[in-house]
Amino acid sequence: MAAHSRPPTSYTVSPALHRYSSVPPAALLAADPDIDHLIAGAVVTNPHGLVLLLRRAATDSWPLRWEVPGGCVDAADASLVAAAVRELWEETGLRATAVTRAVRLLDEDEDGDGDGEVKSDSGEGEADLRVKDDLCLFRETGSVWAKLTAWVDVESCDAVVVRDDEHAEWAWVSEEEARRRRFADGRELDFVSEGVRRTVLEGFRLWKLAHQ
Repeated sequence: MAAHSRPPTSYTVSPALHRYSSVPPAALLAADPDIDHLIAGAVVTNPHGLVLLLRRAATDSWPLRWEVPGGCVDAADASLVAAAVRELWEETGLRATAVTRAVRLLDEDEDGDGDGEVKSDSGEGEADLRVKDDLCLFRETGSVWAKLTAWVDVESCDAVVVRDDEHAEWAWVSEEEARRRRFADGRELDFVSEGVRRTVLEGFRLWKLAHQ
């Protein structure tokens, strides 16, 4: 990250994301009084179709659970898309080249874990989890949070660097591992929330569609 002291600004954005790349976050909140806070996240896939996950630090909220890169939208963020690109850069050092589409939630009917059973995690966003347009809405600590998760292409997948104060480790995860909630080496894969897991599974579905 030392070679680039600021997040990238020259990435391309799909026209389908115009609302989230051109409208300031404050205007989005003003237009929807039911939403209290905004979050932005990024799904990144490598050439093998694996999705990048980060494991939260032991000292952070939801300790040692796995998530996609992302976080709260800052007052200085020009848009939700800009926030997703910034969070990705801050948390992993990866630099966006294109933001191609929103990643919603995999339909619950498709959300099996490989043995015919659908499970849920405790954690962020368990109450009132729903989708509105391209946003995932959930209730937490008495507030309604809206999260845009964007599919982001990056300059290189080979230079992931996490900040020790935020994340303990990172991993490229397969669809089978995400569905079974277990890494190939037998370790448990505990997601921050069911919403995050279903977003990751939707990312795998979109990747397969794009590579048919």
